[in-house]
Amino acid sequence: MNKYKIFKNFSLILLVTISCNSIPESTSILSLPPVFSDQMVLQQNKNVTFWGKASPNEKVKVTGSWGESKSINANNKGEWELSLLTTNAGGPFEVIVETSNKTISYKDVLIGEVWLSSGQSNMQWILNQCKNCIDNQDEEIANANNNQIRMFSVPQDLSGEIIKNKKWLVANPVNAEGFSAAAYFFARKLHKELKTPIGIVNTSWGGTRVEAWTSNDKLTKLELTKNKVPKIQDYEAFENKLKKLNDSINKINEEKFGFKTNDVPKWTEDEDLWERFIEDWANLDLEDSEYKNFDFDDSKWKYWRSKYQDYGGGELYKSEGRFESAFEESNTLLSDGVIWFRTKVNITDVNQDHFLIINNGIDDADQTYFNGELIGNTFSWSRERNYKIPKNILKKGENILATRITDLRGGGGFNSHVIIKNNSLSDTLSFENFRFKHHAFVANSSSLILHRLSHEELMNKNEKIKNEMAVGYLINDPNGYSVLFEKMLKPVMPYTIKGVIWYQGESNVGNYDEYQELFSGMIEDWRENWEYDFPFYYAQIAPFIYTTNENSQGLRDAQRKTLESTTKTGMAILMDIGEKDDIHPHNKQDVGKRLALLALDNDYNYDLVSSGPLYKSHKGYKNYIEVDFDNKGSGLYSKGELKDFEVAGDNKVFYNASAKIIGDIVRVSSKNVKNPKHVRYGWKNWTIGSLFNKEGLPASSFNSIN
Repeated sequence: MNKYKIFKNFSLILLVTISCNSIPESTSILSLPPVFSDQMVLQQNKNVTFWGKASPNEKVKVTGSWGESKSINANNKGEWELSLLTTNAGGPFEVIVETSNKTISYKDVLIGEVWLSSGQSNMQWILNQCKNCIDNQDEEIANANNNQIRMFSVPQDLSGEIIKNKKWLVANPVNAEGFSAAAYFFARKLHKELKTPIGIVNTSWGGTRVEAWTSNDKLTKLELTKNKVPKIQDYEAFENKLKKLNDSINKINEEKFGFKTNDVPKWTEDEDLWERFIEDWANLDLEDSEYKNFDFDDSKWKYWRSKYQDYGGGELYKSEGRFESAFEESNTLLSDGVIWFRTKVNITDVNQDHFLIINNGIDDADQTYFNGELIGNTFSWSRERNYKIPKNILKKGENILATRITDLRGGGGFNSHVIIKNNSLSDTLSFENFRFKHHAFVANSSSLILHRLSHEELMNKNEKIKNEMAVGYLINDPNGYSVLFEKMLKPVMPYTIKGVIWYQGESNVGNYDEYQELFSGMIEDWRENWEYDFPFYYAQIAPFIYTTNENSQGLRDAQRKTLESTTKTGMAILMDIGEKDDIHPHNKQDVGKRLALLALDNDYNYDLVSSGPLYKSHKGYKNYIEVDFDNKGSGLYSKGELKDFEVAGDNKVFYNASAKIIGDIVRVSSKNVKNPKHVRYGWKNWTIGSLFNKEGLPASSFNSIN
């Protein structure tokens, strides 16, 4: 090649390079919420909604590889929304969203049936929540391998922003461990019957009340809440106001009581961020580092004491090892927060590694030290602790085990005994030999308030502290009015869904008499915001021992009566699958299956019995009452003795009654009641249902007076 050609080619390359570098970078801000991702499921044969942001007034085009395309111009704020008609179930497809200078492509998209799941812990409960917390857990996870079932889980993030790399996940043994168990079994049943892709958008949060899931607008219209809802339209301004208030409260608390406020690490469900989240817990500066040391003087700490508490149901519930047993009386100010525990451990063999095992875990987070060295750091209220104690940190004779336990909500502490073992022996530590110190209060699951009070000071000043401590911390309270509606639902609203499945109510047992109105209002609210009348199916809470002053049967009945006050609803009855000592039934398979039966029967043209018997009417005679039911299916039957029926006369005093099935009714009588007028069934916190239809679905509890 001659010099001219070389120069010419070099000049051409240089020119091209300069020209390319002079092209301005894209200024498009095209984005969609994370609920749109690879592997998403779109509702079939529907105008599905897409929305997001772009440059102001910019043209946005959405194209589906099934042959549909639509365009719209963003408004002057850059917001845009359009609907795109989908086809019959199938896939995989590709969805392309583009502007003049930016393109986003979503691959492996399926079209099928999309349901939103929501509620509190029994819907949040994942397949691998804790060891043996789901029936046939290992087998179910191993077999959860179905590309046609997919789930998007909204993380519990009260900032209202879904973590950017959150995405739809395909059901496989790895991903399914983190799937909502009830929602997964619902999806599996639907897929088995429909043979179409099933997508679940999961927005659940444990320990939450129905009021938190209802919009501010709806709550201001309900008689029960209209005078309780903050009368402010600008939600952002309200948050800012509360933040300033909380900042000032923190200063007051520090000046007045010597308390210091620490924000807890921000919760995440994102696998990529989880390790950092756990590290943040271990590194949380609570000014307590000396408590872990081998030579720390804990002689002024109190020894643990065993205690038995009556939680109702006629039996004493052993609370040994729980925060609740550290104090003379149950008090949320004391039973939440941070408590340190220290105990001596005698080691004879220092030539082999040992292991610390707590089979049922610790509630909620722990940092566990042995002779001052960190051996375990976990955030999971029920997952087994299995920590290695390396032989190089062991001391022959006396060793010190120190554990910092943080409980953010409800009861907390050890869920089972602490076991120290090696290859040849196992030692169960006695809680009576643990010393403990309460170190911090918790403020609405988001802040820890440090204190340096002794146990005696804490107990003496408890009421004063509770009464005088300024009240705040409302921003990060998931149970604040409308908080979860704003922060959990809106990020996925109005993603096009077929309907909703719901499992909640346990946190509203205390105001069960208001639940029907509140719950009916919430259902109506969601439909108004999605702008269509979708089906709504919910699980009736299962029996549980609850405390003696709580009326969960009243809540179950409110759920039953919600069927009468709302349309296109159905209730999965769980009277036969409760756990006496666990508010979370292990049998999530039947929960999901029964919710799916309602959908198959009402929405997919399956002719089947989808509900257990529901109280319809009763008629009183001289010595007995006859009770009639809806949803009797092919007939009524009892599993064992027909029990838990009661009757009352005009005085409304109920007595235990005998009951028997006669034809398609139940006849109930008691020798203590002449001319009975009223009847009820299963009217207690804890019971095991005995009345079913022949399709195997249990009858709901009821009270004819209410």
